[in-house]
Amino acid sequence: MIGKLFKFLRPRRKTESSATDTDDDMLSDTVAEDVPFTELPYDEQYRLLPLRPPSRRWRLSKFLLLVLWLLPFGVATLVALPIIDPETGWRLFHLGGPKVTDAIPGTERELQDEIAKGVLDIEARNRAEDEARRKAAETQNTANPNNAAPDAMGDLPPGIASLTGQGNNGAANGEDIAPGGPSPEELAAMAAEGDFDEKIEADPLRPAPIPGLDEEGSFGRVPRIADDGTTPAQAYARPFTLEPEQPYVAVIVTGLGLNADRTTKAIEDLPLNISLGLSPYADNLPKTLARARQMGHEVFLQLPMEPDDFPLSDPGPRALMTSLPEGENLVRLEWLLARFPGYVGVVGHLGSKFANLDSSIRPVIDFLDKTGLMYIDGSNTGMVSLAAQLAANAEEANAIVDFNIDTVPSRRAIDAQLSALTNKAKTDGFAIGLAQSYPVTIQRLRNWAQRLDRQGVKLAPVSALASKQVKPQSPQEAAAAQRMNETTENAKKGSSSPNADATEETIEGN
Repeated sequence: MIGKLFKFLRPRRKTESSATDTDDDMLSDTVAEDVPFTELPYDEQYRLLPLRPPSRRWRLSKFLLLVLWLLPFGVATLVALPIIDPETGWRLFHLGGPKVTDAIPGTERELQDEIAKGVLDIEARNRAEDEARRKAAETQNTANPNNAAPDAMGDLPPGIASLTGQGNNGAANGEDIAPGGPSPEELAAMAAEGDFDEKIEADPLRPAPIPGLDEEGSFGRVPRIADDGTTPAQAYARPFTLEPEQPYVAVIVTGLGLNADRTTKAIEDLPLNISLGLSPYADNLPKTLARARQMGHEVFLQLPMEPDDFPLSDPGPRALMTSLPEGENLVRLEWLLARFPGYVGVVGHLGSKFANLDSSIRPVIDFLDKTGLMYIDGSNTGMVSLAAQLAANAEEANAIVDFNIDTVPSRRAIDAQLSALTNKAKTDGFAIGLAQSYPVTIQRLRNWAQRLDRQGVKLAPVSALASKQVKPQSPQEAAAAQRMNETTENAKKGSSSPNADATEETIEGN
């Protein structure tokens, strides 16, 4: 077919060899008989017409015919591109949109990889400096045996001596430990606990999905409450028993699944009581969840929702938006919940605007309550959002994040947030932190968890601290709060102009 097309597009050329013997005889006869040109057969008239060189109009018409013939193939390619490669399709159809990678750190995969590379470079440099100081201390101790460190200090795992700020030689000479560093007793206890690089032993959880805890939905299998009343929040949680009068902290690491190396490191290197949150935009999510549960981690699903600074912060495609009707948001919610089976609940990603708008968040909480999932609000740090309050009123398992641990992804800032998290647990009895999957965050979390018991605080899964932070309202208080929220929303809608509403709907773009 393509050959015929190009043959049609090729200009005709008159050649002497193109005429057959029969044509020569006919021409001679017609010339001899002097037949008028108009009375000749049409084929003979066409052959005798003088040929003209291809004109601009001829070339343009042929080009337009070629474009019209190729147009369906181009349209089919554009339609199939988002299906074949969703990431490329997302970038193609959002060209010219807000460049969130230049404005908000950590909202795009490339920016996260760039941060991770910088963090890894800093860690490598710090390790090299610590190794050089350790070798220098060992050399000095070998040259001066009288100044050698005590046995408790000499048995420290590699890298712990650098925590003193002075090294083994300084501690042996009776010099003060660096301000904020551990005491000799703590260092001895750290040596007894073992090396920070010791491999964590797996404690597998029951494989997912568990029969009876899911049902067929519009986009795949979605969670549901079993016939015997067992909820996914109960069945998929990591078993843990709370002790009376014992402070507990819980940490959930989110953003996993997008980067294979970081996901593997989080699954294998973090303590098993640290919960993991998988991004709905990652590939091979069932396989990642199976690996996490095989290791012993409970898993949550990130739920992208609209933040206050949208579109500067973009929660991603199919996120829950305040500008969409209730039905569209529920359809998106069902698509998100069908991404993979076996998670304890959902953790709100961004969502500072959506989680506090009654007309938007109430249907979502009602839907989650019917599925038996736990809801963690990660958008309003240390505050009770409307979403968390609605979940508590519905007696749905819920929690709120007290601290974002690595908003600034540096060792000093992370250690300060972890210290504040521990202090809150000592004061209130429990505290929950949220972190991203930066390599430096994983390393600091592991070191912090190994020293946590000496501070009288224990690490627990997030599911073990469910429904301990938000007190449910009475039916009268809940009804009054709903009426007040509706009045506030109606007032805002009445004060907003039609042009402003149209602009807001145009900006949404998801």
